[in-house]
Amino acid sequence: MHSRMFAGVLLFMAFFVLAELNSVGAQSSVNSTGTGGIHTIRGKIYLPNGKTFDTPISVELQSTTFTALTLFTDRNGGFSFQALAPGNYSIVVNAGDSFDTAREYVTIDGEVQGSIRFPPIPKTVTIPIYLQEKRVAAQKNGVISAKWAGVPDAAMDHYRKGIRLVQDKKTDEAIAEFQKSLELYPSFSLPHTELGKIFLTTGRLDDAVSSFRNAVRFDQADFEAALSLGIALLNKKEFAEAEKTLNTAAELNKTAVTPRYYLGVLYIEKKDLDSAQKEMEAAKKLMGDKSFPLLHRYLGGIYVAKHLDKLALVELEAYIQLAPNAKDADRIRQTIADLRSKQN
Repeated sequence: MHSRMFAGVLLFMAFFVLAELNSVGAQSSVNSTGTGGIHTIRGKIYLPNGKTFDTPISVELQSTTFTALTLFTDRNGGFSFQALAPGNYSIVVNAGDSFDTAREYVTIDGEVQGSIRFPPIPKTVTIPIYLQEKRVAAQKNGVISAKWAGVPDAAMDHYRKGIRLVQDKKTDEAIAEFQKSLELYPSFSLPHTELGKIFLTTGRLDDAVSSFRNAVRFDQADFEAALSLGIALLNKKEFAEAEKTLNTAAELNKTAVTPRYYLGVLYIEKKDLDSAQKEMEAAKKLMGDKSFPLLHRYLGGIYVAKHLDKLALVELEAYIQLAPNAKDADRIRQTIADLRSKQN
C-alpha cells in the first residue's frame, strides 16, 4: 500500500514539477550560449490562422538576472534556447509591423532537495506563441484608434517613441517616454500596458501589477492588459485576484487559449485538480488544430493523478506523437505502457 502511494506521489511530481517538455524537432534554430544551467526553453511561432511562421524572425529571451539571448527561428517557426539556469524568463517576438509584439513568461524552478540529494534533472519547457494582428491600422491623421482620438499629439508621440525604444531594447529610455505620455494624458491605457510589460519582464512585479491595473481601469475592454495582469498576479501567487482577472480576460476574448491555459496552471498551483482539468479541457477545445504539446502533457498528468486512465492514455499518446524525441519521452512511454497493462 505504501509503495503504491509512493509511486503515485512520484507520478504527480513527474508531471507537475519536472515539466520536461520538448515538441520542436532538430530543425529549430538554437542558441546554446545559455545562462549557466542545463535546462531548455523552446517553441514555435504560429500565425493567427494556426499555420507556422515560415520566415525567419528574431526571438529574444530576456531575464532579470542574465544577459538577453537572441536567435532567428527556422523555416518552421521553431526556436530553442539551451543551457539555461533556473529563473524567470520572458520570450519576446517582434514579427514586423503587421503583428503585435508577442511576449510569453516562463519560470524554470530550481531543484527541491530533501535529505536525499539527487543529481539535477534537465527540464525542457515548450511554449507555442500565437501572433496577433495589430488591432488597429495606422490612420492618416496619426491616431492609433478612434478610441484615443482625444489623446494629445504630444502624448501620442511619446507613446510611439517608447514603442520604438522597446523594439531597440532601450528599456530605460522607453520607460521615460511612456511616463511622459502619461504625464500629458494619465488615462491613456496603452502606455500603462507597455510599462507593465517592461516591469513584468524585469521582475518588478509590484510595478507591473500597478501598471496593468491602471490599464484595465482606463480601458476595461483591453484583453491584453487583463491577461497580462492575470499573469503578473499569478507570478505573485495572488491566486484569488489572478483567477478573477484571468476569467475576465477569457470573457473579453472567448476564442483565446491562453487565459484558460493560465487558469489551469493556477489551479495546478493550488492543487485543485478538478478546476485545473476543467480549464485545461476548455483550452484544448479552443486550441482546435493548433499544436500545444504542453497542454496535452498537463492534461495527461491531471488524468493520471485522478486515475482517469483512458483519458490519460489519449493525452499522453497525443503528447508523444507531437514530441516523439522529448527528453522525457521514454518515461512517458513507460507510463503509457503501465496504463495499458492496467486495462488488460
